[in-house]
Amino acid sequence: MRLEWSTLTLQLVNFAILVWLLQRFLYRPVLRTIDARRAALLGQQAQAASEAEAAKRQLADLEAQRAGLAGERAAALARTEEEGRALLAARQAQAQREAQGLLEEGRRTLARERELAQEELRSAALDLAADIASRVLAQIPEPLRVQAWLERIEGHLTALPREELRELSDQLSGGGTLRVVTAAPLAAGAQEQWRARLRAAAAPEASVAFDTEPGLIAGAELRFPHARLGFSVQGAIAALQQEVRSHGPDR
Repeated sequence: MRLEWSTLTLQLVNFAILVWLLQRFLYRPVLRTIDARRAALLGQQAQAASEAEAAKRQLADLEAQRAGLAGERAAALARTEEEGRALLAARQAQAQREAQGLLEEGRRTLARERELAQEELRSAALDLAADIASRVLAQIPEPLRVQAWLERIEGHLTALPREELRELSDQLSGGGTLRVVTAAPLAAGAQEQWRARLRAAAAPEASVAFDTEPGLIAGAELRFPHARLGFSVQGAIAALQQEVRSHGPDR
């Protein structure tokens, strides 16, 4: 028998094509379908096992809850009794605290009234001292009073730090006026004396004017354009009164 190579080759090609077609359109789809069904079955089995396990746990929980109902009821009764005792004790303690608070408030009220009375006495004493001081100072000759206050003011200006004195002097430059306010009018000679010594202490070219304010009682105030220096009895009394108020009871 003679072998035809061309026929054999054609047959081999046809067989290969047939195998490829079967592999592509038959075997692979069938295998994929089988794998999908197998996976679905496995998933259903796993879900069924999970649901069975969950059902077992729920059953166990229900049994545990049923078994614990009696214990919980007893515990609830015990807690209610304990809370009742605690509430009674709290109310008793609150009543004691309120009573103690009323006593403390009464003590504080008495203390405030006592301090207020003391403050009023101190204020009255300061007012009396101011009146006595004004009467005593009125008996001193004016030249002596003027000279004493002038020396005090001059000494204060001389003792000021250089920077503070420069700030005051700068306020008088460019037309600024230094006003000297006293309780009683100064004589013309006294005004010239004050003007000369204040210029020497503060600013040589300063403009110095004089005014009166009887409420100062005695002494003087130097009123710069943007500052004020007080050397009066009224200022000293006001400082004492402020100190008394600062140490008095809270209002």
